[in-house]
Amino acid sequence: MSRFDEIYPVLHEYDMYAQSIDVIKGPNVYKAITPYGSYVCKRSSASIGRILFVGGVLRHLQQRGWEGAVPLMYTKYDEPYVQRGESVFTLTPYRPAVPVEESQVSAWAAATAVRLAELHHLTQNYRFDDPRQVEPLVDSLLARWESWLTQLELYKATAVDRQYPSPFDVVFLANYDFIWDTAKQAVNELREWRRRHETHAHFRLSLIHGFPHPAHTLLDPEGNARLLNFDRAVFDSPVRDLTMFYRTYFQMAGDDEVASEVYREYANVFPLRPDEIELLSCFLQYPERIMRDVESYYEQKRNWNELTAVKRLEKDIDRLMRLNRWVNRAF
Repeated sequence: MSRFDEIYPVLHEYDMYAQSIDVIKGPNVYKAITPYGSYVCKRSSASIGRILFVGGVLRHLQQRGWEGAVPLMYTKYDEPYVQRGESVFTLTPYRPAVPVEESQVSAWAAATAVRLAELHHLTQNYRFDDPRQVEPLVDSLLARWESWLTQLELYKATAVDRQYPSPFDVVFLANYDFIWDTAKQAVNELREWRRRHETHAHFRLSLIHGFPHPAHTLLDPEGNARLLNFDRAVFDSPVRDLTMFYRTYFQMAGDDEVASEVYREYANVFPLRPDEIELLSCFLQYPERIMRDVESYYEQKRNWNELTAVKRLEKDIDRLMRLNRWVNRAF
């Protein structure tokens, strides 16, 4: 049985047939070459409900002339997906992707921030089901953040009790106070934000991409960006997108001055309100990536060797320090 046997029938639902199929990123993303052009066929991790919602929003925006995303194609039955067994597939036009090098991070950031701002602006209050949807998000984050703080104390005890501390233990213990203080401050500030806005029922909600990353962005020769891979898209606060965007940007050694300029470009299209800026500041200051590093190491969730684990932790601590310095200056 060919590994492409389940891909060929997907194209039939679009009244097309594949002349050949290549793997773009195994085992879920494929390139199908047809007489009508090339397409990306993806086994999606999103639910059918989410695909229907996102497909409808992107189709509406495309009809309005917005070219900031690679839209989902619709089948001959007017569905933005094909279900085969337990797998759900989506199809999008294929466009060559150019990897974003370190020297291109600023260009990626500027172009992507504008597209995110346009998406947030154009879909603002697209749906009015739950005007208090931000509050469950904050409550969920507080629970997770405080749980990580409890775990952090346990991991410290583990490292201290070892007769022969590992290199990771040494780096972790040397930076423990910084990690703890940063996390605790973010928790306290978010809890205070939640208290001050407890009766505020007018949060702005938009369609957010969910994972703005260079791998999910296409840059054209003119420097314009197109967003793709909306598997994590939801209707929520735009602050969530900006949080992921800036964490990614600083993780790629982004420049502080460019970060401020990128924020101004975003705000020119979709200015954040004071309460949203405060929320963004809280989100950005929490050391979430470091918490995941420490958890993965002590719970042995990743097959990292000691050198890889230490380098990752040191890099993430350095990036968090730079991000926090920028946040304190910018907001």
